[in-house]
Amino acid sequence: MEFSIIFTQMSWIPAVLLSVGAVFEIVEVFVPGFGFFGITGAISLIAGIVVRIVQGLNLLQSIVLILIVLGFFIIACMFMVFSARFGVLSQTGLFETNTTIRKDYNKAEKELRKLIGKSGKTVSKLNLGGKAKIKGKIYDVISATSLIPTGVHIKVIAVRDNHLVVRRWFE
Repeated sequence: MEFSIIFTQMSWIPAVLLSVGAVFEIVEVFVPGFGFFGITGAISLIAGIVVRIVQGLNLLQSIVLILIVLGFFIIACMFMVFSARFGVLSQTGLFETNTTIRKDYNKAEKELRKLIGKSGKTVSKLNLGGKAKIKGKIYDVISATSLIPTGVHIKVIAVRDNHLVVRRWFE
């Protein structure tokens, strides 16, 4: 009986405030960030509770209404946490844990370090960076000195930022 009085004798003002608050909190679950929807939804829910209590709820009915709204809020938070770990939110930029560094970054650098001391030939002009063919494979290279024209013999002298550092080599 107490539960039905809370909602059946409600005027349109708390009904709208509670509905808007609930909808905004649901939107906040799918677009997290504690921004406009979260704050406005929380204010609307609190205002709806206050207006409904002022309209004539007794203490028990007021507590039941507050518990219903808190339960809704807790369920929404739990859904957001679950979705952030396993659902749609885990695939958004908000919860993304990947970095821009390739997974094989260290492996690639180790492979490039094996080429130190090897010689090759530029396949593009090296202003500062360009391409060179070393041991039959084309690599991104950086010139250690200055401009190196296309077709010039080079030697790998170091590895920096996953690029081979080269200089002219006279055979």
